[in-house]
Amino acid sequence: MNSDQWANIQTLCRDQAAFEQVQQILGGQIQTLEQAHAIAQDQVERQQTLFRVISRLRQALDLETLFKTTAAEVRQLLKADRVGMFRFHPDTNWNDGEFVSEDVDPEFDSAIAQPIHDHCFGDQFAIHYQAGRVQNVPDIHDAGLSDCHIKILAQFQVRANLVIPLLQGDHLWGLLCIHQCRAPRQWQRSEIDFVQQIADHLAVALQQTELMAELRAEIAERQQAEQHAQDLNQGLQKAILELSAVNRELESFSYSVSHDLRAPLRGIDGFSQALLEDCKDQLDATGQDYLRRIRTATQRMGQLIDDLLTLSRVTRSDMHRKEVDLSRIASRLCTEFQQMDPDRIVECTIAPHLIGPGDARLLQVVLDNLLNNAWKFTANQPQANIEFGRSSKKTRCQGTLSAIMGLVLIWPF
Repeated sequence: MNSDQWANIQTLCRDQAAFEQVQQILGGQIQTLEQAHAIAQDQVERQQTLFRVISRLRQALDLETLFKTTAAEVRQLLKADRVGMFRFHPDTNWNDGEFVSEDVDPEFDSAIAQPIHDHCFGDQFAIHYQAGRVQNVPDIHDAGLSDCHIKILAQFQVRANLVIPLLQGDHLWGLLCIHQCRAPRQWQRSEIDFVQQIADHLAVALQQTELMAELRAEIAERQQAEQHAQDLNQGLQKAILELSAVNRELESFSYSVSHDLRAPLRGIDGFSQALLEDCKDQLDATGQDYLRRIRTATQRMGQLIDDLLTLSRVTRSDMHRKEVDLSRIASRLCTEFQQMDPDRIVECTIAPHLIGPGDARLLQVVLDNLLNNAWKFTANQPQANIEFGRSSKKTRCQGTLSAIMGLVLIWPF
């Protein structure tokens, strides 16, 4: 209240004593109102600062910019000498770290990027800060701090200290530090609550930063996977083209070989037939039998050439699936083997009615190879037994047979 207002009140009073009494009463009320106004003004300024911090969070600013602007506003509002964000180095058990952002009065040294090591922090204090502990130190020399702790604070000229944990989810990321360097300071409850609110909102920013980092890593991983898939597709297309070229070359080679083989086979078969027809009377029974065997072998070799050509085209042509009588094919093959080698004593046991879906020509090639192997591998036996049948018990040999046949049919029994 100014002097003119007091003069007006004095004229309304009966005497000087009444005026002094009124002045005393109003003066106390005015002082109380002025204090309440100052407190309300501080609260408004703090709320405005919080609002600006929240607005920056919504703008998705980078962490460095958010820290820098927040530190400047908090220092100005609290009239502190230094406000800094301290970050612990990963994998050091909270014993090592450095200030990554600060706003400091020019009268005092900067704490940015100065390495700090506290060998007892991780073991004794980290768990408490992770649970939300706030350190409120009005005077570092009168707070029962350890000598090593005082030494760390003294290197930054700290006299009073207010420390709030910065959490990234449940993990202690760092500390929000408010330093008074000129003199000790009694921190008010409202100031502590305000700084705690600031730290809570910074924790949101830290969590968003972690989520964004994970999202970027996932995007990068997916992009890498997509690039890898594209590379594989390009490699596959190249391999397909190369395989097509190889198949064409193989087909050309197969036709060339088959043509070169068929000519002498036709000569052998033709001259054998001519001998049987023109010189039959000059040959005894053994000679005629030999010629018949030669003709059978050449005809079978011609069939094998045809089968090889069929196999060479199997990757390019569709299979002709139908019901195939495997027992009949096996019986015919065993008969051919016995005709070609009549001196051997071999008992062929062929189970009847083994019928399944598949390509008849390819199945014949498979059975021809399998039974021919059996015929050759029993050549030293005085009496051999070759059996073709079906069994519910799966042996190694049958597993191999199934694997080979699986290339040309789905085995149904």
